[in-house]
Amino acid sequence: MADESKKIKILLVDDEKDILIETKEIFEKRGFLVFTAAESDSALSIFQKERPRICLLDVHMPQSRLDGIGILEEIRKIDKTSYCIMLSRVDDEKRIDEAKRLGANRYVLKPLDFTELLQLVNEAAKEAAR
Repeated sequence: MADESKKIKILLVDDEKDILIETKEIFEKRGFLVFTAAESDSALSIFQKERPRICLLDVHMPQSRLDGIGILEEIRKIDKTSYCIMLSRVDDEKRIDEAKRLGANRYVLKPLDFTELLQLVNEAAKEAAR
């Protein structure tokens, strides 16, 4: 396994514990270093400390101070280069447009297609390695 310092870091933010566990496991098995958060304040704290190259952000997080769009906005104030993929159950053009305007790289609908998500993350990892 690769040296921890050389692994590409992913921040996964979702209020659904099952998604956090399953997604983290999938990406760790593929050599990524995954940090998880179930709400916005811990997500932003992790982002500040770890500076992940890839962020997977759930859009709808009703128990959190900020939703995924708000987290994205705060991340972009810190770092404009991390690759951000928004995750949502709702195909809402207004929210998609807002996420893109704030710098989201992709918008993926739930339930997650892990094959598609893995492909997107692998593409982002290749970009991050450059």
